[in-house]
Formats: sequence, structure tokens, C-alpha cells
Amino acid sequence: PRTAAIAGRASALIVSPMRPPAVLMELVELVLTEENVVAVLNQAEAELGTMFGSDPQSARVGITGKAEFVELDGPIVVLRLSGRFWHARARVLERLEAYILERIPETVAVEVEDPSQLEDALDPATGLPINEVPGLGPPPPLL
Repeated sequence: PRTAAIAGRASALIVSPMRPPAVLMELVELVLTEENVVAVLNQAEAELGTMFGSDPQSARVGITGKAEFVELDGPIVVLRLSGRFWHARARVLERLEAYILERIPETVAVEVEDPSQLEDALDPATGLPINEVPGLGPPPPLL
């Protein structure tokens, strides 16, 4: 079997020729450390790539969103959101929080360093948040 290490912890993987290894990777609960939060953020960016600029298709249409680790404030993870996201910034934070809490159960909450980082561009006609990328319609619904 192949193994995957996340910040010093290893997990055995059994790789099936029918499915890619990422689908089979078991969820490893990690302790709350800066290193583990950064590792989980990197993993989130890879798995949830269409929300970020890391996905080639998203990057081609101007999605440049990044979520960066800022600090641990006790059991609270503080992030910095920058760039353009496909989804509303509050939704991005919700998805990241769920992702981190599932993998690092000691985490109590995930917040942004500055509330203004959650502000989205608004459609002047409706007053609703819109995608910041010119020429794109609304993002597809989250599943």
C-alpha cells in the first residue's frame, strides 16, 4: 500500500486501479498546529480548486482567490482571503471552515483577519453579490 503523510502523520492507502488515490484517502484527524492548518489549507485548495485560482480553468477566466493562514488565536484559525473567488466570499469561508473542522476537530472556528475580506461586489440592479469577474454569469450552485 501507498502512504500519505500530513504534517508528520501517516495513513495507509489501498489504491484501486478503478479510482484515483484522492478518492480513497481516508480522513486523518490532525491536532491543531500551524503546520497542520497550512497543510489542510493546501489540501483544500487542491480539492476545492474551482473556488480558487489554483484550478487551471478558473485561472483562465480570472479567478485568483487565495486563502492564506494568518495565525492561531487559541482554537480559532484566522485566514486572509484575497483575489477573486468564483463563489461569494462568505460561502468560501464556510466551505473552508467545514473542511478544516472535519480534519482538525480541535478547531472551534475559522475567521478572517478583517471583516472587509468578506465583502463581495454587488450587482447594481439587484443589490445581490455577483462574481467579480467581468463577463461571467453567476456561479453554479454548490453541491
